[in-house]
Amino acid sequence: MRREPAFVVSCEHASARVPATWRAVLRDYLPLCDEHEVRDPGIGEIGRELAGLLEAPYFPGTFTRLLVDLNRSINHPELFSPPVRELPARARTDILCEYYHPYRHRVRQEIENLVAADRPVIHLSIHSFTPELHGRKRRNDFGLLFDPWRKGEDELAEPWLHLLRRRAPDLICTPNEPYTGTSDGHVPVLRRYLRRASYLGYELEFNQKLPLSRNAPAYARWIQRTLRAALASHPARL
Repeated sequence: MRREPAFVVSCEHASARVPATWRAVLRDYLPLCDEHEVRDPGIGEIGRELAGLLEAPYFPGTFTRLLVDLNRSINHPELFSPPVRELPARARTDILCEYYHPYRHRVRQEIENLVAADRPVIHLSIHSFTPELHGRKRRNDFGLLFDPWRKGEDELAEPWLHLLRRRAPDLICTPNEPYTGTSDGHVPVLRRYLRRASYLGYELEFNQKLPLSRNAPAYARWIQRTLRAALASHPARL
């Protein structure tokens, strides 16, 4: 019998909020940062819309990535921004305990509960990227990131990408660009802990040159409809 998948949506960089306790630490650094260094603009709106369409739990980050980056592993050198890295170890530990670990735990617990209920989980982690980085222009408008060596993810990605391109022919949609699907991030960490047959994790990367906030409902519908169509046409993938 085919098992209906459950969906989980996360937006690790949805917010630019600086918690009051740490405003003094980031006060002088914030004016030096571009918006994408503070949050992923437009992504929170897309994530909220998409979670509603999929009837999925939604996990947005509620503070700026400058405090701690929810999409980085605990030992990643860019987990903290420069002024936070200069804080005493105890202060950094407090930030991890108050902000980072609770977020990671909530997402993992939700997924584990669904898996325990015999529901395969499709986790969509929504992000955006700058049109140009270090003088190099990114050619794609949208990237679908996945692990090409993880059978279920690779098999679903192929028909899904086909439908994404067909329903939005004006957008350049590519696999594993501008990052690889196995680079450090929240989804790759979850893959290591969860059974292959029960968890499929995808990172959805939107180019920030797109009108993300204004067209958030349209982009969310595009993702939801193509994903459901891909699942319907390839039911054996879960």
